[in-house]
Amino acid sequence: MRRTPHPAPRTLSGFTLLELIVVLFILSLATALIAPTFSRPFGQLRLKAAARDVAALCRFARMQAITYQGVLEVVMDRRTNTYWLRGPDWIISRLGGIEHVATAEDPEQPWEVRMRQARVRTLSPGLTLKSVILDTGPVPEDERGAIAFFPQGSSTGGEVWVSDEKGRGVRVVVDPLMGLARIHEATNA
Repeated sequence: MRRTPHPAPRTLSGFTLLELIVVLFILSLATALIAPTFSRPFGQLRLKAAARDVAALCRFARMQAITYQGVLEVVMDRRTNTYWLRGPDWIISRLGGIEHVATAEDPEQPWEVRMRQARVRTLSPGLTLKSVILDTGPVPEDERGAIAFFPQGSSTGGEVWVSDEKGRGVRVVVDPLMGLARIHEATNA
């Protein structure tokens, strides 16, 4: 029988422990440097989205006030960081896509129009209604304030600052003459 020569022993290829540790160190360093840049835009996006939603509700209230020839209000509750649409029952009941409706009636004034509130929104955790300034002045932290929209398109006007925990803010300004809501970015609220 013929003997086959033994092949030369193969050298094992791979990474040493030291090489793996160096690569993991470089990856963790890169992650530590890059991760904060990813979280910053997401926080800003959340803040801008909340301000856009407040402005959209103001625009919707203006449009519906003109359409139905009635007065609608956008109410802001600084204590609970919520905001909603409020108006006469006959207007609110005609609006489609209402997720939540609550009826408020003043028993001391039964002749008043029955008011309903709808489209109740709560700001995301970490966001607050930092400041609400109306035509009557600033709204204290534990109170509610409202911007009214009238049938001719005007409003009582106001300014709402939406802020995050880092102090960044975006403000929504409602013009009293035209009733238009505009968004203005700001660094500190």
